[in-house]
Amino acid sequence: MMILKRKQLSLIMLALLVCFAGYLNFLYSDQSVQEAGSGYMGEAKLVGNMGKDSYAEDFFSRARLERESGRSKSIETFNEIINNVNTDVASKETAQRGILEMADNTETETAIENLIKARGFSDAVCYINNAQANVVVKAESLDEMQVALITEIVAEQTSIPPEKIKVVEIN
Repeated sequence: MMILKRKQLSLIMLALLVCFAGYLNFLYSDQSVQEAGSGYMGEAKLVGNMGKDSYAEDFFSRARLERESGRSKSIETFNEIINNVNTDVASKETAQRGILEMADNTETETAIENLIKARGFSDAVCYINNAQANVVVKAESLDEMQVALITEIVAEQTSIPPEKIKVVEIN
């Protein structure tokens, strides 16, 4: 009985660590965006002679790629747990639920991004994790009405309350 609880706890801790790593990745990506927006450009940006638009496009492409890469690694880990003959049934079920949750989040994030673009924004990327949502939108600046609109879109597509939704602009 104790072994089952330890395995379940280990699986839950692993899933939380993966989610936390994804969240940290978003935060650090967000910081690098703020640094770039403050006028500082690293040598790689100067060598490539990328303007603001190129940087933003690169950011959104890179963010989506990193998000999918992180999810692929998480699914791989969950599949290893599911396919391990020594894993108990409860842990396998928890891993299966994790995979389904990631699939649901992917679908919801894509829908949110498309709805934001349909409202006139040129690009957006959304991260849903642990009942929180972070949305990065390509815009010079966002006014209160635009933030409220984006927050409403996210809240309508998810069960996430507005106070757990963060909206950031990048230009």
